[in-house]
Amino acid sequence: MEAGQLFNMKKSSHANFIPLSVPHLEGNEWKYIKECLDTGWVSLVGSYVERFEERMSQYIGSKYAVACASGTAALHIALVVSGIKENEEVIMPSLTFAAPAFATRYVGAWPLFMDVDPMYWQIDVSKLEEFLKTQCILNKGQLINNNTKRTIKAILPVHLLGHSSNMQPLRSLARKYKLIVIEDVAESIGAEYKGKKIGSFGNLGCFTLMAIK
Repeated sequence: MEAGQLFNMKKSSHANFIPLSVPHLEGNEWKYIKECLDTGWVSLVGSYVERFEERMSQYIGSKYAVACASGTAALHIALVVSGIKENEEVIMPSLTFAAPAFATRYVGAWPLFMDVDPMYWQIDVSKLEEFLKTQCILNKGQLINNNTKRTIKAILPVHLLGHSSNMQPLRSLARKYKLIVIEDVAESIGAEYKGKKIGSFGNLGCFTLMAIK
């Protein structure tokens, strides 16, 4: 295929492009942006950041909310404050965005991928329970992976495509095996589980406002 043909094909494809997400800007966005520019609060802190944190915590039903630069940064910080250390393991679904695995490697830990259920594509709790029973040992409050000999410290459920992970049995397993729960709610903000907003079930919940989410 010649370069000209490739260019024409790309141009044609773009004309028929169906976007994953289209920004919806019909409120006070321009007014608020102008206010930030006029007052000089364009980075890190300011009244809008504080208002966002307060309203986000109220909406989710959590005690606190802290704004971060990105969802990946939130996951990284969550792992750090949870005390996840080098060469430890974090359980997460095999079907996920790359950020949970990246953030885990940022702290020197290792992602431990668990299969997902065929209906909602969340962590398959039955397979997770079988793995914890048969391939791990709980020794003096530390869960050891018999295959890798590493300590497993956390479960990181990723609520994917608007669905919620099955949090009740996940939390029960976490309590039984002394695991921290860090929820990735990047793709399911507003979704509920048993009448309660997801992101409020674990020790920490991480969100993102990236346009495609």
